[in-house]
Amino acid sequence: MYKIAIIESESIIREGLSVLISKEPGFTVDFQASAPVALFRQAWLTPPNLILLDMMMPKNYGIEVIKEIKKRWLATKILIFTLKDTEENICAAFRAGADGYILKGTTLPQLIEAIKKILAGQYYVCPEILPQVINGYLKVEKTCLDNNLNWNLTSREAQLLKLIAAGYKNKEIADSLCISLKTVETHRATLMRKFNAHNVATLLSVANQAGVPPCRLCKNIIVNQPIERSTGSVTPVALCTMPPA
Repeated sequence: MYKIAIIESESIIREGLSVLISKEPGFTVDFQASAPVALFRQAWLTPPNLILLDMMMPKNYGIEVIKEIKKRWLATKILIFTLKDTEENICAAFRAGADGYILKGTTLPQLIEAIKKILAGQYYVCPEILPQVINGYLKVEKTCLDNNLNWNLTSREAQLLKLIAAGYKNKEIADSLCISLKTVETHRATLMRKFNAHNVATLLSVANQAGVPPCRLCKNIIVNQPIERSTGSVTPVALCTMPPA
């Protein structure tokens, strides 16, 4: 039996939803309230499997509620049930952790279908808002593409990134590549700026998340070139064979 909670400001809608959903085999409305604060006051032995959440809340409070629900009960699914149909609201809800989005005025069979699909581990959007969802997705893709264009590295920057990832220090990199320490520091600062990073850990994390391994960025052939470290040991490191830009 799936437990469902309803957070809806209008009592007549909330009570009507409770009656209709409870008639569906396998569903029970375990909790209902007019505001999310009542939800967070509950000492759940087991939280609801799904929360039907009205998004008609002041400013960005609804988004904060979604985040708080996922923070407290990660496995609990969230189906947004609202009048808000703007692209901004829809995308913000999914980014915050919503599992589905459906507009008020939908049919009962469509609502039940949405609940079932979400409980089965799928995402759901009603057909009425599909254009907004697609438009939001395309905007994100374009932003990622624009960012990737800004992440193109010279072959020398790619070499440095590879060596930084391998744990080499500035002096070791300078000796290995036969360049000055100041040149290494300059390239390193450029990498930080391009990836908007303030330390090496963030630099490597952002580069990895962006899916841009150092040598793939400069699109050069990779070979195993031994690099002699200051300790005297020799470690094979994949480096680009092209001359620095």
